[in-house]
Order: sequence, then C-alpha cells, then structure tokens
Amino acid sequence: MPLDRIAGNLFQRTSSAQRAAFLACFVSGYLVHLFAFTNIIPNSDGLSRVFDPQQMTVSGRWFLHYASALNSFTQMPALIGFFSMVFLALAAVGIVSVLGMRSRSLAALLGVSMAAFPCMGYTFLYMFTASAYCLAIFLAVLAVAMAKKGWRWAVAGSLLLALSMGIYQAYAAVAVALSVLLILKQCLSHRAQCKETAVLGVRLLAFLAVGAVAYYVILQVFLKVKGLELLEYLGMSQAGSGYPIAQLPSLLLSAYKQVVVFFFVPGSSNAFTTPLMAGLDVLAALLAAVCFFAILVRRSLWREVWRVAGAVVMLLLLPVAVSFAQIISPYSDATPIMKYPYVLVYAAVLLCADLGLSLLPRPRAG
Repeated sequence: MPLDRIAGNLFQRTSSAQRAAFLACFVSGYLVHLFAFTNIIPNSDGLSRVFDPQQMTVSGRWFLHYASALNSFTQMPALIGFFSMVFLALAAVGIVSVLGMRSRSLAALLGVSMAAFPCMGYTFLYMFTASAYCLAIFLAVLAVAMAKKGWRWAVAGSLLLALSMGIYQAYAAVAVALSVLLILKQCLSHRAQCKETAVLGVRLLAFLAVGAVAYYVILQVFLKVKGLELLEYLGMSQAGSGYPIAQLPSLLLSAYKQVVVFFFVPGSSNAFTTPLMAGLDVLAALLAAVCFFAILVRRSLWREVWRVAGAVVMLLLLPVAVSFAQIISPYSDATPIMKYPYVLVYAAVLLCADLGLSLLPRPRAG
C-alpha cells in the first residue's frame, strides 16, 4: 500500500480533536523550543556524552541506551527536536483519546500546554536524551490507553510502562496521573456505571503494579548480567535498602505542598511560576471548579454517591499522582525534569471544561 494511502487511512481514523492535539503540540512545540533545536546549549553532561552509548543501567535506566539510538547518541538538536515533538504530539493524541475529549479547541490547548510546559524547556537543556524522554512520555500514555481496553491489553500496557520507566523512572507518574484522570472522567460521565468504573479502577491498579514490578525485575537482570551496581545518584543506590514507610505521611504532605507551590507561588519551585502565571492558574482552578459542580448538578450526578465520592477522591489523589516520582524515590528532591507530569493538572482542568461544554445547548440548524 502506498505511503500516502496509509497516511490517509490513519488520518481518517482519528477524530478532529485528536488531529488538533497533534498539530497544536507539534507546531507550537517546535516554535517555542526553536532556539534549542537550532543551537547547541552545552552542559557538562552533554559534552561528556557526545560519543557515549548512554549505558545508564547504573541509574536504573536500562532502556535509555536503546531509546537514545534514534539520534545515534550525539547532539543533533534539529533531528532530536523533530523526534521529540513527534513523540510528544502522539502523547497528546493519546491523552485526548484516553479521556475521550471532543472539543477541538480544548484538545489543541492540551497539546500546546504539553509542548510549552516549563519542565519540557528544562528537558531540552539535556538534548542528548530529550527524544528518548519524550518517547518515555508517549509510552506511558500508550500504556494507559492499552490498559483501558481490557485485561489482555493491560498486560501489553504493563510492558510499555516498564519500558517507559526503563528510560526515565519519573514518567511512571504520567501513567499514574492519567489513570486517575480516566477514573475521574468515568465518575463524571452519566453513561458510566459503578461496577464498570470499579472494574476499570482495579485493572488500572493491577496494570500499574505489574508494570512497576516488571521494570524492577528487568533492572535486576541487567545489573546481574552486566555486573553493575546502582549509582550514587538521586538516591538510586538506597532503593534496595527498603522503602521508608515511616516517612510516607510527610512525603504525601510534601507532594501537596510542591504542587501548590509550583502553580500558585511566584518565584518558587525552580522559579517557573510568575505572578501572571499564578493568576492564570487561579482562574483555571476556578474554571475547573465551576465546570465540576455544573456537571454534578446539571446531570443530577450528585444523586449517586459513588460518583461524587469517586470524583472527589480522584481530585484529591491527583497531586499525589503527578508527584509519584517523589513518592517512589524519597531519597532525593524532585528535579524540574521529574515534574513534567504536573502538566496533567492542566489536563484535569481541560477535561472538566470539555465535559462542561457538553452541557451547553447545541445551536439550532438554520
């Protein structure tokens, strides 16, 4: 089959919202990060790894070596930028698909937010791994999309999640947060049933657990075969000493604090938040709250206790979900790259807005 016909068939199988998300993410991402894609921004890591095959198994990233092969382990910003934006745009399409978003405008806004999120700009300071990291984000999203389809698909999704974590462990938070948003969508969808939503929740939990175990088992195999030990980096070497259960309450509290600071406290949390952005984030939170309550009231969903309870629990879990990397790696502070999953907080706002738009009266045909 000719390539143009294959492309045409794929185009016809996607929704207008999915196409809007892809194009908005790719185009805006390339424009926003154009300087990084047309220049070399040297740092010690990049300079030392121009000819390094990225053997990062000692950092727990046993799949990074293979994912980095796309750019031959060298700093080629234009090519790396292209691959990065393709993978990120596909991730945007995946999120729109998983959440069933219908609005083209909101889907496009989701794509733009994913491309222009400050943590992505920080990621491009490490250009030699940028395309691999964007691939990890896409794999995490694709993993949830597969787990959504059924138990058999969830097995493949767990493997994809393990590969994503094998590139960079922090992107497990993308899969965790997207799973939370999917259950939130089910709770706010008048067509979803309690039993159906509960089964989906159990399947997502199982898929995430199996994926994490698969990642750890494969890591141990790589370390054993290569005769390596985990590096003294971000607390990786302490991972085998057991999880500090006693610290869990403080870690959970820290997760909430970090999310609040990231979005609403100017000049803090890596200095990404400006007064203007903090104001816009407040407006976004108010918009989400209005849409959330409108959905519950206008569709009388508040009459079903499981929907209200489930939706509230998912919203409360979202800050923990996007901070999941910090929860599973309590021996170090989160770096800006590790905070990219915070972009799914914006996805939650857009999801509520998308569901709220469905309540508006449809224009009559002239």
